[in-house]
Amino acid sequence: MIDIKWGTLIAICLVTITVPLYANSSDVAVDSAKRKNFQIGIFYGPTPELTNDRQFRWIKRAHIDFIQFIEDAKRQEATASQKRNFQILDLAQKHGLTYYVGDPRVHGSDEDVRDLVETYKGHPATGGYYIVDEPGADALDWPAKTYQFIRALDPDRVPYVNLLPDFVYEDYEHNYVEKWIGKVGKENLIFLSFDNYPFLIDGSFRLTNFYNLDVIRRAGLKHGVRTSSYLQSVGIKGHYRRPTEHELRFSAFSNLAYGIKNLVWFTYNTPVGQPVEKFTSAIIDSVGKKTDLYRPFRRLNKQLHRIGSVLAGLDAVAVYHTGEAPGKGIVSLPADFGWQPANTNDQLIITEFRNPRNNRQYMMIVNKSLTKEKDIQGVLDANIKRVYRISDISGRKKAVRINGGRIEDHFLPGEGKLYLFETTKK
Repeated sequence: MIDIKWGTLIAICLVTITVPLYANSSDVAVDSAKRKNFQIGIFYGPTPELTNDRQFRWIKRAHIDFIQFIEDAKRQEATASQKRNFQILDLAQKHGLTYYVGDPRVHGSDEDVRDLVETYKGHPATGGYYIVDEPGADALDWPAKTYQFIRALDPDRVPYVNLLPDFVYEDYEHNYVEKWIGKVGKENLIFLSFDNYPFLIDGSFRLTNFYNLDVIRRAGLKHGVRTSSYLQSVGIKGHYRRPTEHELRFSAFSNLAYGIKNLVWFTYNTPVGQPVEKFTSAIIDSVGKKTDLYRPFRRLNKQLHRIGSVLAGLDAVAVYHTGEAPGKGIVSLPADFGWQPANTNDQLIITEFRNPRNNRQYMMIVNKSLTKEKDIQGVLDANIKRVYRISDISGRKKAVRINGGRIEDHFLPGEGKLYLFETTKK
């Protein structure tokens, strides 16, 4: 639990604060990690007919770092797969992206896997290797062995294995997540990755979403493994609705609030020719045109990158909720927490972050409303004498007025912000 009386509570504001600022400002050292430790990717990129300069330029302009999967790659025989992969890799390199290659040899012998890695490891745009998506709890041995083998052959790139969501297994945490970590070995695991798409076709929000995030958060902290998740940016007819701009924002900031370090949007291009699932338009439609979500998607990713180098070095040590908070695994904000909402009905996520290297403490607030922007007032602990806005990752700060022990800020639907507080006690 956060204890403001013991020191400085640090945080960073993701967007411009609307409260008045003091005229005088000064610099402050902001914790940071290498930017490569915080990246944003897309799952399902351009189809063969859309694999061209314009489409890859749009991906880069949307502040994307990597393409994790091209759907058709796993369905081809090895020679055609290699040709397709190198076409994508060359375009990715040209536009400053990386690509996780999919090649059927990953399912073959050790020699096949060795050949696969040797084929692609020399290309500068190779970001990782596709192994399998959503393996079952009784089918973890092969992906774990393959993951270990690929890591030994190419330790600089990421083997791709992504876990199922929590509602698939009753004992999700121990019989699936911990089981996977035990089989692959925490020392080998680059990302603990999962998906859980919360925006359901009936207009509701999946109530186990935060529990799933918390299981992954706690497992990552326990084993010292970075975490990754998939953010819903498309609908599937009969199952999931197409998210709005505000829902995209909430997906991103709520995942950051649970300590996720690697965000992957599902999907960017609209999947076509699927044998079972029928998809709505995603960020790019089925014929390669930008949809209404492209511009807000681009703006949002720019925001996320702005503070990614800081968040990459922090641990989400505690996550709380305020207001009416239905759902599994939700913990209410303690009464002795150093920041309290003036309106106890405000539905918020409050996260305590900590830098494990120097024990600095951070806080993040997320507006859980998917439709309403809010002016949110916070009541501060009496020891807090200054509140700061960090304008960007370079560390510039400006002091924010505290009026009667309170600060106020404006939040868009689903928006998250981080703050820096300074106390009188050291």
